[in-house]
Parts: sequence; C-alpha cells; structure tokens
Amino acid sequence: MTNLSRIKVVVLGTNGVGKSAVTVRYLTKRYIGEYSSGKDMTYQHKVTFDSVVTEIEILDTSMCSGCFNEHLKWGDAFVVVYSVEDKASFQGARRTLQNLSQAKESSFFSLLLLGNKRDLDYMRRVEVDDGQELSLKYGCQFYEVSAAENSAGVSLAFMSLLREARSAQLLRNLPIRRKLGVNSVSKVLGTIFGKNSSSQSNSGGQSKKDRKKKRPSLSI
Repeated sequence: MTNLSRIKVVVLGTNGVGKSAVTVRYLTKRYIGEYSSGKDMTYQHKVTFDSVVTEIEILDTSMCSGCFNEHLKWGDAFVVVYSVEDKASFQGARRTLQNLSQAKESSFFSLLLLGNKRDLDYMRRVEVDDGQELSLKYGCQFYEVSAAENSAGVSLAFMSLLREARSAQLLRNLPIRRKLGVNSVSKVLGTIFGKNSSSQSNSGGQSKKDRKKKRPSLSI
C-alpha cells in the first residue's frame, strides 16, 4: 500500500448546524447531540481507500471571529455544513462558499457542500434543489445527510471529498495547473466530464439547456 501525504480537512458552518456531529459520526460512527464549543477541535485519523493509506487531520471549527483566514491557509479540503431546517444557515453556507472561492482562487482545493438534519424533513426550509443549485454554482460536491440517523451518508460524503482531495494533491504537481483557469479540483473534474457530455449531446442535436448536466449528488 502507498502512504500519501496528510490531507487537512476544515469543517465550516454557522452555530447549530451539526459540524461536530457530522465530524464525530464520520470518525467514530457514533452520534453526539448538539453542543457549543468556543474553540476549534482537531482530530487525527488514518483511512484506507483504493489501496492507499492516507493520514487525515480534521479541524472542527468554532465561530471564532477573525479565524477564517487561518482556516483557509491550513486546509486542503473544506466541508461547508448547513441545516436543512435553517434558512439562515444556508445563506451562511453561500457566503462561505463565495469567500472560499475568492480566497483560494489561484490554488487547487476540494470542496463539499453538506446539508445536515434531513431527518427533520417536517421542519425543512431548504430544498434539495437549493443545495444542488448552489453546488453547481461553485462547482463542488453536494450531499444531504442526517448525522442523527446513521453514519452511512456522512461516511460516503467524506470519502468522496477525500478521494477528490487526493486527486488535488497530484494536480498541484502538474505544470498544466498554471493553464487551468479554475479554482478547485471539483471544477477541473466538472470541466472534463462536462466536455464529454457536451460532445455526445451535440451529435444528437440537443439544445444547450438539454445538454446541461448536474454533478452527482446524494440525499441519504
């Protein structure tokens, strides 16, 4: 097995969205209830996928004012969490994605938009399509999960992000990176697959609207 360099993951989001819950679910498969912490928490973890052992550091962030720039410099991959029953948290996620996109414009990074608390569907204020559209705007992965119900969705979302982050590590060392006018590996992959879909659709004479394809996402 190959041992790659460490991947640093930053979990971002407003208060009460379940950042710690999704982080602990992924690491231990256990569920912890809501709690508020005034400081960042860092977890270390080793994971094997695709016959590769990778060291992971996950930074579960607090609402520390003035820490955003530090988080940006530290992270290789970012999970932006919102709650499906809190519209304000979704707007906060939108602002975070915008800030990430602007601040990390010249580098490759991996990005995941994660809607949490889908078990509270009767209180839903943010639709699945809303999350899908926002992820399309910023060219990132999107999953909707319930940390309270099970670990399957959370694990799948994190593993997808880590696979993408590992690809980003390889892209950083390629000379072609200076020629690609994108700010994340998500957009690189989206561009590649988008061109393939477009060329296939053109042969069938479809319109541009029909050719527009959404990136895969999951609500689980």
